Amino acid sequence: MKNRITEAKQQDSNISTGHMSLAILTPDELAPLLELIPESRPTARRLIEYLASNPHAPTVNVNKAVAVGNISQEATAANKKLFRKGFMIGCMRPPVPLKNRFEQETAQHLWSLYKLPKEAANDSEF
Repeated sequence: MKNRITEAKQQDSNISTGHMSLAILTPDELAPLLELIPESRPTARRLIEYLASNPHAPTVNVNKAVAVGNISQEATAANKKLFRKGFMIGCMRPPVPLKNRFEQETAQHLWSLYKLPKEAANDSEF
């Protein structure tokens, strides 16, 4: 299945999605994040590794590459650790629904690793 959103390149890692930025990480930048995840969560580690170089990955691609059935469960577990370092795993609906091999629309989302802003967008208001 082809991703309908143009893949971001390494130099485009500041592409904005609202108030968060896509995080495309080098192996050196990725290593400290992986150390946060306990060895008892190897799937969460694989998820972070995959999304660090594959932004806007459709659900089916993540399932196959990471060998995970429930992406949300692993993302939630990883996010508990990643938030401390200013990152998170998230998903969004594609602008145009992805289709399966029978040309039917699916409920797939696009998964990415995001860099969180230093402060909330409404910090100046409170």
